[in-house]
Amino acid sequence: MNNSSLFYFEQLSLEIYPKRVVIMSEKRENVKLSKWLDKNIPHYFSNKGDLIEIIEIIAEATISIRGLLEKGITSREIEQRMNIKNVKEKTKNVYGESQIHEDVLTHSIILKALQESDTDFLFVASEEAEPVLSDGKFGITIDPVDGSSNVIVNRTVGTIVGIYDEAGRIVCSFYVLYGIYTNLILALNGQVAEFILDTSPYSMTFYHYVFQELKTLPNKEEGGIRCLGGDSTEWSDKCRAYEQLLINHHFKNRYSGSFVGDFHAIITYGGIYSYFPSPKPKIRVYYEWLPLAFIIKTLNGEFLIIGSTEDPNNVKKIEHIEPLTKTNVNKIHDVTSGGLLGSAIPVNLFLSL
Repeated sequence: MNNSSLFYFEQLSLEIYPKRVVIMSEKRENVKLSKWLDKNIPHYFSNKGDLIEIIEIIAEATISIRGLLEKGITSREIEQRMNIKNVKEKTKNVYGESQIHEDVLTHSIILKALQESDTDFLFVASEEAEPVLSDGKFGITIDPVDGSSNVIVNRTVGTIVGIYDEAGRIVCSFYVLYGIYTNLILALNGQVAEFILDTSPYSMTFYHYVFQELKTLPNKEEGGIRCLGGDSTEWSDKCRAYEQLLINHHFKNRYSGSFVGDFHAIITYGGIYSYFPSPKPKIRVYYEWLPLAFIIKTLNGEFLIIGSTEDPNNVKKIEHIEPLTKTNVNKIHDVTSGGLLGSAIPVNLFLSL
């Protein structure tokens, strides 16, 4: 390519992406995840060092998961390098659901990283296996590849993590989204921050997450997005009426089948995500609902637990969820619920019906 052609493409880029070029030209320090955590978690926070270590260990493990997903589900290299016991491609999780290779392997990557670290955990619970108990200060729940059925069709998937103190209260949650780029959204100490995985070829260090921005949640009366999951033919009349109410308020349908992917769209554009009982609830409270609800509540959004055995329209708040402790963690595999979360205005429309 000659110099005149290069000049043409440079000018074309400036015309199409003028704002992006300006932003990229700004010089600012790339604050790594570890540095941001140390600065933004107060010194009086109980067991601050252990919490930072756990977050960093899992975040680093997600970089291997990203590589695994990019290479495909038959990545023997990661299994061998990490000395992970070979797994069968067709297995079932504790719910009796079929697992594909990356479900089991990604769970093993995170668990092994935690077990080999110097910081102990209280428990690690994943939907792919029975809980592993220990004697640390923080319990951890993991959905290693949320939306894993989307892998084969190249849709967005992610990892969801919740961290609990010894009293069973959730104190931190985050998710990692594996898409065109990889980002980590973390809720902690009243803030929600976004980090981008730096894979710059000019970087002289390993890949790492760098701070991008603090998140805010749009709260629109009209024009947001709606992501409603479940079989609508099995919804209650109230749930169907709620869908029509959202349509009347011009909330666009953007449901994709990936909870974490749809959730990221919600906190970007404003709107709601729901999975109503149809007829039974499906989404796991501690692996999926609660970690993402903690993020949405930190952003001043709302979360409602929808449905019960007796009443599909029964509504409970996040305060009704039982604390997750070492003594009851073995029971969490049975806990599912319908739910609704997102921006406060459209969520509260459900309560108006």
